[in-house]
Amino acid sequence: MKLFSLIAAFSLMMASYRAHAEDDAYVLGAGDSVAIQVFDESELSGSFTIGEDGTIDYPLLGRVQVAGQTASGLDASLTERLGTKYLRDPQIQVSVAQFGSHPVQVLGAVKKPGLVHLTGRNTVLDVIAEAGGVTGAGVAEVRVKFADTERGSVSLSLEDLMADQAKNLRLAAGDVVHISEGMVVYVSGEVNKPGSVPFTEGLTMTQALSKSGGTKRTARTREAYILRGEQRISINLKKVLRGKAADVMLKPDDQIVLQESVF
Repeated sequence: MKLFSLIAAFSLMMASYRAHAEDDAYVLGAGDSVAIQVFDESELSGSFTIGEDGTIDYPLLGRVQVAGQTASGLDASLTERLGTKYLRDPQIQVSVAQFGSHPVQVLGAVKKPGLVHLTGRNTVLDVIAEAGGVTGAGVAEVRVKFADTERGSVSLSLEDLMADQAKNLRLAAGDVVHISEGMVVYVSGEVNKPGSVPFTEGLTMTQALSKSGGTKRTARTREAYILRGEQRISINLKKVLRGKAADVMLKPDDQIVLQESVF
């Protein structure tokens, strides 16, 4: 999958993530805040933060155990308790005002590394999107370390995650997602899209040039070269392209240079 496709896909996911309503199965916990709206009862309506003991201080009812319930479950519980003693047929709506009880860590090559709070059935790609998406062209591996030691850890390629939803695993509180900065080669000079190209085992010079949009007509193909550390490797790219010379296998951090023809 091309880099611009990955970036575009992440942009869409980020928008979707921010617009996503909380999951009906989201289990409330300490650090979350709930918005409780009671129709025609402003004194009973408002936002309430769940304390470390798992409760909120709610008017009329005092300390109410909230942790471990869903928003719909709390809605039903409050409706029953208020309706039994205080209100006639209370109309109540409960939603999550702020998520804070199910953190995961997103580390490595993302724009905003740190904690991301789950909002429901969130996946690896969801939290990467919430962390601002990946940085750089060379991102290769996503490693997930699960808080559940029986699940252990797993490594996945970013491209596989984007292509196969079955590999886009759901996360739980305490999981850690680490995005590794992958290896790259560099293409400069007379190509259509100069810059870095993700390195994969077996990458050749012509493949890297293809990923860079191909050579310009002004490229001096007879006198291309590769910079490999302090070594300069001269390549007659014209012969390679015509099948008269072997293609060149690249190594990480190689730099392909195509100069402009003087003619």
